[in-house]
Amino acid sequence: MGISVAMVLLLPKAKVNTKAVVADIAAKWPDFPDAVPVKAEPGQLMFEMGGLTVIGQLVPAPIPWGDLEGPCRTSWMWPNAEEQLRAHAGHLIVTVMGDDDPVVRAKFLTIGIAGILGSCPEALGVYWGDATLVIPSALFQDMAKEILPGGLPLFLWIDFRAGKNEDGTTGGFTSGLAALGHMEFETDNATDDVGTLRERLFNLANYVLEKGPVIKDGNTVGADANEKIRVVYSKSMYGHEGRVMRLDYQPARKRRR
Repeated sequence: MGISVAMVLLLPKAKVNTKAVVADIAAKWPDFPDAVPVKAEPGQLMFEMGGLTVIGQLVPAPIPWGDLEGPCRTSWMWPNAEEQLRAHAGHLIVTVMGDDDPVVRAKFLTIGIAGILGSCPEALGVYWGDATLVIPSALFQDMAKEILPGGLPLFLWIDFRAGKNEDGTTGGFTSGLAALGHMEFETDNATDDVGTLRERLFNLANYVLEKGPVIKDGNTVGADANEKIRVVYSKSMYGHEGRVMRLDYQPARKRRR
């Protein structure tokens, strides 16, 4: 059995009701498997959906600001995140338990959280810890409803970071792929501009999530047959645990005869 977790940030006096959450999910996804309420302990909500169990545990205290400060500072989806999230007084730890496929769990977790947000006006947004992302309530709901269940709402699950280096090259990385069962992507010598690198990271993440771990150590990737960016399995340059897939933009050196 696998477990996936994210958190919903709540204003003071927020109330979350399982029946209201289930009703909101049914309204957003009428063709999706029904969410069925399950009796829970005080301070919890619980329902089953598609063979998985969704549990929300109320914590009457804010998430430590040290955990939120970095995501707030770097969030392009929530420009005034710090100002708004300073007001949160509690949070709901939302857990999905069941299917061993982490992508399936992430879909059900996203749908469950969208139902919580839609039924609770005092819910400010989401902290998706696996990607260190904060996402405001309305945007999270809109993206989830538009893309799920058939697609993959990668911007809710993965942070695609990119920026310029002092030497004019571009560096970047993903955060969140590891929780979905794949190695993260990184580079420190891209010749792309920032926007193009972020798009490339997105496309590569989408590719491995759809096709599986088909990019091997030493393979090349690129937008066409002429573009050959070498993939190297290596330690992270940005503090990720485990090996990553580093994109090396430098042309391979010719061997001496």
